[in-house]
Amino acid sequence: MKDIFKRIDDYWSSQRNNEIYLRGKDVERGSEEYWTIIESARSRYIYYFDDILTFLKNGIGVKLLEVGCGMGVDLAYFIRHGFEGTGVDLSREHLKLAEKYCILRGIRANLLHQNAEQLTFPENYFDCAYSLGVLHHTQNPQKGIDEIYRVLRPHGRCVVMLYHKYSLNNLVHTIFRIPFDNIEAAHPGGRDADFVYRFSRQETEKMFQHFSQVRIKVEYAYGAGWEPIYSWTPSFLYRIMSKIAGWHLLIFAQK
Repeated sequence: MKDIFKRIDDYWSSQRNNEIYLRGKDVERGSEEYWTIIESARSRYIYYFDDILTFLKNGIGVKLLEVGCGMGVDLAYFIRHGFEGTGVDLSREHLKLAEKYCILRGIRANLLHQNAEQLTFPENYFDCAYSLGVLHHTQNPQKGIDEIYRVLRPHGRCVVMLYHKYSLNNLVHTIFRIPFDNIEAAHPGGRDADFVYRFSRQETEKMFQHFSQVRIKVEYAYGAGWEPIYSWTPSFLYRIMSKIAGWHLLIFAQK
């Protein structure tokens, strides 16, 4: 068991997902320019973030947990909007970057090296939780969801994003055998993530069945990995495609 978690840690410590926004740019990792590009790109491509913020702000409190905080960019966004943020991640290298980012931006965040499937927090500890594009890369996504449920206070809210099985992106990647999270895996010696689960809406509803309220939205037809197609697609057409065959299943749930 420890071997697979070490393998996941090593993979994500070498594969920094937000650096997809830096392709073709000669930028020093951790520099002001580095972070500015990533912040701008997150705002552009993750267009539904305001919906997430509104849902969580209308909950029972501001004590927030991000499961899989990565570089800390999203966590810092929540903190700037009034949340008290704790971020956990299995990748030590991502946490080092998150620490540097928070210092640079003057953000006070609690950053911890933890496994999403085995959180160390007591029950009923957080008011809300957030996990974007993380749990489908864990060995057992259901355990991660159950852990979020466990640490949430009664009536606490969470937003989780999981990959959508019936999506345009999944179809293209499957047909052309394109790696999902590491383009270098297409070359000799490269590899994709150990776990890249995709779920249907029905499967997702079952995974969140112990929550008292659940709402699922389909979003994000494709993003930076599809440039320049993304930029060429008219906004109205992109939103329609996202609702019909989006890559992101957004789960808004309340305990």
